[in-house]
Amino acid sequence: MVTIKDIAKLAGVSYSTVSKALNNDPLIKPATRQKVLEIAEKYQYRKNIMAQQLSSGKSNIIGFVLDELSNPLFSNISKNLHSELKSRGYQMILVIAGDGVDIFSQLRVDGCIFWEYMLDDREAFWKLVSSMPMPCFVLGADENPNSPYIKIDRKEGIFKAVEHLKAHGHERIGFIGNSQNIKIEGYKEALQRTGLEFCEGSVLPAYSSWEDGYFAVRNYTFTSSSPTAFIGLNNLVTRGALRAFIEAGFQVPQDISLIGYDDLPDMQYAEVALTTIGPPLGELAVQAAELIVALIRGEDAKYPVVIQPKLYLRNSVAICKELI
Repeated sequence: MVTIKDIAKLAGVSYSTVSKALNNDPLIKPATRQKVLEIAEKYQYRKNIMAQQLSSGKSNIIGFVLDELSNPLFSNISKNLHSELKSRGYQMILVIAGDGVDIFSQLRVDGCIFWEYMLDDREAFWKLVSSMPMPCFVLGADENPNSPYIKIDRKEGIFKAVEHLKAHGHERIGFIGNSQNIKIEGYKEALQRTGLEFCEGSVLPAYSSWEDGYFAVRNYTFTSSSPTAFIGLNNLVTRGALRAFIEAGFQVPQDISLIGYDDLPDMQYAEVALTTIGPPLGELAVQAAELIVALIRGEDAKYPVVIQPKLYLRNSVAICKELI
């Protein structure tokens, strides 16, 4: 495998010049940098991360910890975050929570970002985060005791969804999914803020998968007092619910309006293009990249950073049928 010394010999320059050229040092002349990069590409040079760590004490690697990958939301977040970190000179390694976290200590990553999970044992989760031997923070947290974090204002997002549905004449608004307390709390508060009544039976039990959303609707008995509009817990639940509505003979949005939480590209390509509420993933990635780099460099970092969800209007909401 070709080394920096080999490239230096082929290019007729010093070892340090090659190293600086490969790291885009502005002091290296463009012609020299181009010559070094062409030789490196020709001989398929790859950086030796361990050697880089020994010489600089830095790996330029940032870890990202998720608890699962089945939800396309996480692949979209990961893609955006990887791009933002790369533009700042860092690579990202993605691992699944649990044993995967130990990899970061072995690789001596420069920093670590956690997506909030272990919601059933928050104390253990925060203990794990605080025990990491490198700068780290939690992305998507609702609260954080004495640590940096980026918060998504999920309650305000749900309020925007309820407000939008009420503006279309819907006064009986249901919620599909009961596995995230913060969203259920936001739903109840939004109804109160908009002067609408909360009905326990309008919360359809579902966890977080497509199947959960599908069967939540299939198992629900519709009556004349049922909701005329629903909000889905996440993108998967909403997509499953949409399929179930269509199979049950309902027209969306003519018979039932539907808003999904999480705005992903595929939401506009569903059987009905779905109106959604959710954090802008590009902004989320930019804020996350800026915060972890600031922590690594020891710069002042203001937190919490609060991301406000946005409403993306498409075709799944219409004027309440009862008003037509």
